Amino acid sequence: MSITNPTVNAASYLDVDNEDATPKVGTTVQSGWDSADALLRQDTTEFPTDFKFSEEPQLIKFLEDGPFRVYEQHWIERTGKKSFVALETDDPFTDLLGSKPRARFAFNVIALSGDTHTVQILTAPPSFARQIRRAHEDERKGPLSKEFWEVSRMGNGPTTQYTLNYVRGRDLEEEWNLSLESVNAILKDAVCFTPDVIKETPREEMLKIAREVAGA
Repeated sequence: MSITNPTVNAASYLDVDNEDATPKVGTTVQSGWDSADALLRQDTTEFPTDFKFSEEPQLIKFLEDGPFRVYEQHWIERTGKKSFVALETDDPFTDLLGSKPRARFAFNVIALSGDTHTVQILTAPPSFARQIRRAHEDERKGPLSKEFWEVSRMGNGPTTQYTLNYVRGRDLEEEWNLSLESVNAILKDAVCFTPDVIKETPREEMLKIAREVAGA
């Protein structure tokens, strides 16, 4: 399974996309359906899927023992895109709008409750990230990727409450009508997202938006 090592250093992953970048050629040329299947699985990294919380408990598997990216995010009330990854320095939303970005912690998970079992990005605010870390460090339940977890969310805004409950693999059949063997087969082909899937908006565009919002 292609699993990237988790990191908590967001500053290392601040590259801006460049549509003129030259694609790599030569060593990546392969043939056959085995190679095609591997690339098809990895193709999801182009379009990451966000995990959708609900009030009903959902079963997930953490694929790593920590967040694969930690970053700060602005929320700007405007028409269109509202959430933006904060820049480390010279951030227009901070400088012009006084916006205070909030920490976000991105985890690679597989959602096992629904019909489609794909790798998704679970984005946690600090309050939930602290719960996750406590679970990871629990001598009986940790590390995080060892077993399975039920997650749910109640409320909105400041009143939001997250629940994280431990689920043993041996209990999947009884509690979730899932065989551990079938779940392990799903996990075997899982390909984790890497930090670069969480894109920054170029500073020039952020500056333009900040000026528009400030002048509104």
